[in-house]
Amino acid sequence: MRIAVVFIILLAFKLSASENLSDHEQFCQQNASISCSQYLEQQLAALSPYSHGWYRIKGFQLDYLFDQHQFQLLQAETEVLLQQQMLPDMLKLQVYFYYAKALFINGQADVAKQYASDAMLMLQEVYTAFGNPLRIIELANLQYSLGQLDQAKQLLNQVELKYSKSKDSLVLFELYSNQAHISHQRDKLDEAAQYRAEALKAAYALEHNNKIIIAMGNLARTKQLLGQLQVAYELYEQSLAYTANPEYQVQHAIHLIRLTEICLQQQQPAQALTFYSRVDPKVLGAHHHQLYQEFGKALGVEIPEK
Repeated sequence: MRIAVVFIILLAFKLSASENLSDHEQFCQQNASISCSQYLEQQLAALSPYSHGWYRIKGFQLDYLFDQHQFQLLQAETEVLLQQQMLPDMLKLQVYFYYAKALFINGQADVAKQYASDAMLMLQEVYTAFGNPLRIIELANLQYSLGQLDQAKQLLNQVELKYSKSKDSLVLFELYSNQAHISHQRDKLDEAAQYRAEALKAAYALEHNNKIIIAMGNLARTKQLLGQLQVAYELYEQSLAYTANPEYQVQHAIHLIRLTEICLQQQQPAQALTFYSRVDPKVLGAHHHQLYQEFGKALGVEIPEK
């Protein structure tokens, strides 16, 4: 169960990219011979649609789509599920949660807020019933998405007070990632960097490849914004070993874009070009594709329009 802040790219809009309720990474480790996407499709095909087992795998698939930044497909999948009248309660919460996130990302904020509010009410009921700290973090995450920074911060501080000495690396990863997100939104970049460093420690302890990518990218970007370019460069460069798997092609391309940017900031155009030439622009979203075009012009590279 996860609420990982996929804040690698530090998007301009106020949205924390979060997961909840299931962990596709652990599930997909059962078959490392094929990609997680293929394994999920294989498992879904073997089950009766809308059965209990099918819903469980579908939840993993929603996690996967979000992690891989496939937001259009995520919105389409959740819209189909919303038509089902008898969704299991926990999956219904997950569907509302991800549908709200996809709507935010795809520029439909007003509708997104409605679903986020409904998901928040469901989460409050779940937390009242089970008292799980991850549910508190989810509540804080949704409050952040709705622009309720003070309320979100208050909840996260409660978790930190109680669980900062916990040996549960997952709780610590989610806690510090979300704390960093709020600190960044409030332009407290030094504080955000401290939280991100703690989140990276927890990610290493978890030994989850995607969480390590998330944490390294988050910390690297914050360091870059702080002007600590060499530290940022080293983090992004180290992250390429983790993003090399084709499953992480979007993150890989984004980190190469940032390495290009840092080299340009350090007035090292030849080194910038070595990273730039490795970027696959087809996997980039609009924001990073715009950067790709800008950096190409700066390097004297002819770039066709997307």
